[in-house]
Amino acid sequence: MAEKIKILVIDDNETFLEVFGLNLQAEGFEVCKAESAGAAFNILSKVRPDLIISDIYMPDETGFDIVQKLKKDEKYSSIPVMLITADTSDTAATVDEAFNKGADDCIFKPVNMEDTVKRINNLLNEFKK
Repeated sequence: MAEKIKILVIDDNETFLEVFGLNLQAEGFEVCKAESAGAAFNILSKVRPDLIISDIYMPDETGFDIVQKLKKDEKYSSIPVMLITADTSDTAATVDEAFNKGADDCIFKPVNMEDTVKRINNLLNEFKK
């Protein structure tokens, strides 16, 4: 049996984290959840996910900060990172900043699971090459 794909989801909104995590599990993914950057890096010291999905706007560190740290560290730089946000005030600027900071994709809440799963699989396939 093939090993499940592990996804680390980082979001300070407990309700979103729980619901999104359950939706990802229903799609066959193994999910680790963190409510902050600190908790995420604690998980990363023990588990190597295949993909990281992080909220952009959180109190302690932003998703932009997280992706920059990950991409600068040899241990994590090869893990694809998808940023996610509910802020749709300027989607083009948000996507530009996400890519400029090193993110591999950027999606917006509310999440369309079908589209999100396709994007996850595309990212994972891209990084296997």
